[in-house]
Amino acid sequence: MKTSTRDERPTPAAGSWAGRARSVRSRAAAQDATLLRSLRTPATWPRVAVGWLTEREHATYSFAALRITLGLVMIGVLVTSFADRHYLWGVGSRFVDPLVRLRDWPDLFGKLFSKTDATLFDLAYLVLAALAVLFTLGLRTRIVTPFLLLFWVGLSTNSTLLTNGGDVVMRLTLFFALFADLSRHFSLDAVRRRRGPARQPAATLAGIRALLARVPRFVPVLLHNTALVLSAYQIMLIYVNSAILKLMGEEWRDGSATYYSLMLDGYRPWPALNDLLVQMSLGVVLASFMAVAFQGLFPVLILWRPSRIVALVVITGMHLMIGLLLGLWPFSLAMIALDFLFVRDATWRQGMALASRVRSSAPGWIRERMRPGDERSSATAAGGDGSGSAAPADERTTGVIAPEGEGEDAPGRVAADR
Repeated sequence: MKTSTRDERPTPAAGSWAGRARSVRSRAAAQDATLLRSLRTPATWPRVAVGWLTEREHATYSFAALRITLGLVMIGVLVTSFADRHYLWGVGSRFVDPLVRLRDWPDLFGKLFSKTDATLFDLAYLVLAALAVLFTLGLRTRIVTPFLLLFWVGLSTNSTLLTNGGDVVMRLTLFFALFADLSRHFSLDAVRRRRGPARQPAATLAGIRALLARVPRFVPVLLHNTALVLSAYQIMLIYVNSAILKLMGEEWRDGSATYYSLMLDGYRPWPALNDLLVQMSLGVVLASFMAVAFQGLFPVLILWRPSRIVALVVITGMHLMIGLLLGLWPFSLAMIALDFLFVRDATWRQGMALASRVRSSAPGWIRERMRPGDERSSATAAGGDGSGSAAPADERTTGVIAPEGEGEDAPGRVAADR
């Protein structure tokens, strides 16, 4: 009797979801193996580093998720603070000017948001809100981002009443984002690029585009990846320093720090929930020790994919709890946005392929509701109910996972948004 072996099992078809998922996993494993081999041979470090920085953009999906998250944070802050905007930053906040001057920010930032004219302040406030919306939607991102950074720094440095660690993180991240490709995915810029120019550009704009086309391909790639490295270094620096400072406190060493954090009167949006959680002594101690351990070891944990997944899940859960239980949601979301940068593009594609598979296996009436509005209207016009077996062309190709460096991430694409 013939014994079946693992090698004799049929290989999933290249176009099937199982085949694509296996391709993504094998490619990720190969990348991890290449990294480990490079670390064992220091002589190859310069060549590997140069190749990684200049061959193609990395973390393009993660930067898109970062853009959306930070944009939503800014919109949330502006909307929730709208009623008290004059007291927090405007004409009613002049009593904090002595503290503001101690920070010695350039006068340019203070002049953006007037403290003597409420109308001018409101106008600048609305301009900032509009920039945040455009940034979140990914429309003309290359143009919007520097103005958004300028106005956001101007607002956040105009007062000391509404500041926390999240403000510093967002300012630094927005500065690094000036050099990154934030609109490759999930943006109106991406939609506009796929459709092509709607009309012939003006002569001046055409000249600028022709000039930018002469820039070598590796330049925008290098700028993008440098922004990624700096952002990743920034968050690792925050985590490691936070762990070191925690270890200097006796409460963190004995595991009681989480208890005292949950009992601070100024950081209890849900007092009943905090009071319930502090009764779980074992959970409080574990939360304290895990926070120190995962923050301190974060730079090491991200080197290996399984440990990186565990670290990101734990760290993200920690920030969600900080936002929910302590009310520091701008800080929590800003840190989660930076954590996205450690998720590879291949992982994002694998997740979207899984979502496509779930959608395609859903009942017809559910699939019809999950389909975009323009597809539903086309199906209705054709006389279909949306529950048939024939899916639209773009739906049939949604789950296709292009190998790294292919598709819309191809090296020939110019990253600059013109």
